[in-house]
Amino acid sequence: ADSRQQTADSRQQTADSRRYYFDFLRVIGVLAVIFWHIALPSWRSVPVKSPEGITMSIYYGALGGWAVPIYVMISGSLFLSKDIPIRKIYSKYIFRILVAFLFWSFFYAAAGYLRNRDIMKAIGHFIEGRYHLWFLFMISGLYMIVPFMKKIAESDSMTKYFLVLALIFGFAIPQCIDLVSLFSEKYGDFFRIVAENFHMTFPAGYTGYFLLGFILSRINFSDRIRRAIYILGLLAIVCSVSLSLCASFINNKPVTLSYHPLKLSTLIYSSAIFLLFRSNFDCQTKIVRALSQYSFGAYLVHDAVIESVKAVMKICGHDFALFSPVFSVPVISVMVFVISFTISAALNRIPVLKKYIV
Repeated sequence: ADSRQQTADSRQQTADSRRYYFDFLRVIGVLAVIFWHIALPSWRSVPVKSPEGITMSIYYGALGGWAVPIYVMISGSLFLSKDIPIRKIYSKYIFRILVAFLFWSFFYAAAGYLRNRDIMKAIGHFIEGRYHLWFLFMISGLYMIVPFMKKIAESDSMTKYFLVLALIFGFAIPQCIDLVSLFSEKYGDFFRIVAENFHMTFPAGYTGYFLLGFILSRINFSDRIRRAIYILGLLAIVCSVSLSLCASFINNKPVTLSYHPLKLSTLIYSSAIFLLFRSNFDCQTKIVRALSQYSFGAYLVHDAVIESVKAVMKICGHDFALFSPVFSVPVISVMVFVISFTISAALNRIPVLKKYIV
């Protein structure tokens, strides 16, 4: 009886310490990624100066660019909050990522081979992976440096110093170079070469988000500071969309100038979204909790669903956008979202696939 009570107490303690807003972020993050991947082709199919082109730029820049940073921040918060032996990092987490990559990369390469019957292309696609599988490479790299990041996170001074370096070399300088490139490609390339000569690759990548997620999940901000961050987030979205629209108008084609995750504007509004969910959605919801368990599989399979929807529409004699992309992109995104999670839920019912593939 005492043993059962201890087990129950342990489970209750785990449930009480669970960050439920992570579940909300994982689920809506998948929808944002799907939205992003559907919006870009639609943006390319309409004139950039048309109302549809402007709307698609807003869709692409404001509603999807934050998803990857949010996932990295969630991972940073979880991995830097506990001591994980290096052996376990490789044997459990990286091994699972590797198996998932091999499975899904083979799946997408095989699907490509069935379409074009080119074995060499299929082999190349298998090694490289489908475009959205790049995330598995990146997150595996972050897992590998967890022991180093853990040491930094244990020191307040080292954490502040690292985040300052990340802010300068990973986000601010690239954003400034984009601004210069908007007016002069020659000077933009010059300053880009100068910045690259520093070789600040450690703090300049996604490591900044990894450590930032750990910090943002622990610090309790006052209402005034949170509101200020939310306002900065909105301003960052406006600036990001405005810069990319200007660049698109100048080049007369879609230019994702400031929509990359490693830009200052994306850093600001991704942080604001993270804090928004932490402050307002840290509550247990059975549906969201269930969907959160299927989010990884939904992310992996969503591109296959998008391609299938395109193929079905083509067979039926319709374009991917049945009507204005302003309306078709949200509708198709929700449809792909539902199908992807349904497939992931089905795959999660198979124990082996649930453990290694989804």
